Amino acid sequence: MGIFDFFKKTKETEETEVTKEIEETKGEICLGVLDLFPIKESNQLLIVGSLEGSLKRGDCLQFCNPDQGMDSLGTLVVKKLSSQQKDRDSLTDEPLAHLVVDMDSSLSKLKKGSVLYSPGVDEETRLSTYTDTIYRAFVAIQEGQLTNEDYLAASLDDSVEIMRLFLWKCRQEQETESEESYQANTRKLERLAEIVRDKLLEADSIYAVFSEKTGEPYLFSTTYDRGEDGYLCTDPMIMLFTPRWYHQFKETIDGRPNSTVQLIENTEDKTGIENFLGTAFYLNGALGAIFNTKEVSISCSALVQKPDFSGLPEIQVPLMNPDLVRWMLLMGQMGKPSKEDEELIYSLYYKFFSAALPKAKFLLPLDSTSDLSKDHSEDNSYTLKKDTSFNIPTREGKNGRYSVPVFTDWKRFRMVFDENWNGMVEKAGGMIEVFDYAINPTEYLEAGVYVSKESFEEMKGLSEKLEGRD
Repeated sequence: MGIFDFFKKTKETEETEVTKEIEETKGEICLGVLDLFPIKESNQLLIVGSLEGSLKRGDCLQFCNPDQGMDSLGTLVVKKLSSQQKDRDSLTDEPLAHLVVDMDSSLSKLKKGSVLYSPGVDEETRLSTYTDTIYRAFVAIQEGQLTNEDYLAASLDDSVEIMRLFLWKCRQEQETESEESYQANTRKLERLAEIVRDKLLEADSIYAVFSEKTGEPYLFSTTYDRGEDGYLCTDPMIMLFTPRWYHQFKETIDGRPNSTVQLIENTEDKTGIENFLGTAFYLNGALGAIFNTKEVSISCSALVQKPDFSGLPEIQVPLMNPDLVRWMLLMGQMGKPSKEDEELIYSLYYKFFSAALPKAKFLLPLDSTSDLSKDHSEDNSYTLKKDTSFNIPTREGKNGRYSVPVFTDWKRFRMVFDENWNGMVEKAGGMIEVFDYAINPTEYLEAGVYVSKESFEEMKGLSEKLEGRD
């Protein structure tokens, strides 16, 4: 027998012995890690956790990080047990158990929120233990604050869960808390939102809900009847799912009507998710993002800063109309209303759209044969001199009039017209006397809107009235 065969046999023997130890651990044991400390001058680790079940010295447990998955990350053997500063041979259902184990390279993956468990403990129990542990460690004990070590170890899932649970605690206490406590909790929540942002932008991937009708991230907004004060629409937001959350509730999430879930992968330079969010916020008009459940939402400016074009000449500033597009997408993803409450919500969206339209600027397609001077262009956007000739695409519209396609931004423009086409900036209403507007006439017809001359005049009057100029 060769030396390599000997080492192979030794390794197999060790693995068999560990497996045998695990199988001999009787009963279901689950322990959520609240904290851990390397023992000085020793190759051992002290684990503090909340124990469910009966655990004794010599028991062998597996461990996992439910925020990343339920696969076992390794095994450990309990060398010492204690509670309330007393050594024990065994512990049962102990809210604050202390375990000493031998240090191993795999234990570098242990962190607050990790779960130790015996064979037979199902995933649902492990996940419940993870949630309880996150609450105890970061909300009950640390009161919504993370140390630098916590920050480095936390995943996106951890940070979202910490924020969700801390928000829950704040809501439970809001009727009795002092102003000082309220302000302190607000600052903690702002810091937790920053941590979620950091972990989100660094993540390998995220899942986002898209509308099948518009082809864009679905906008979630709720309308409330405030009686004499009218109706209130909550800020339209996109919905994001961490991979763990999506796979856990995939059947329910995928069952939503008129929507689909898409994987958004980050790029090597970690700008992929940031660019996706920037488009959703500053082209589509979403005002923030919801994470996993509607309990956790963060405003757009706290996740991705609005682009600053203050140093650019006006003609070089990319065209964006988020205040208009958000209502177009909300109407588009609804489709034609069929119920009274749907008609009410649709009419509110249309009202906001109408108020924003007269203040918009559009891109009007110009073909390559147009008489355009390069001296008056930047990035395919043109300023026309008097008597300049140009060719624009038109088609038969409604009520005997012709329409012209106009676009809210270059993204939609390039969905229809290739690089052979240029764009001229058209202020809303500039051509309405001659042509109706077909706004964003892409393959997603529901995401576009047709505006006639009569409709535009009505919208202009509404916009002026809402601004108090009428």
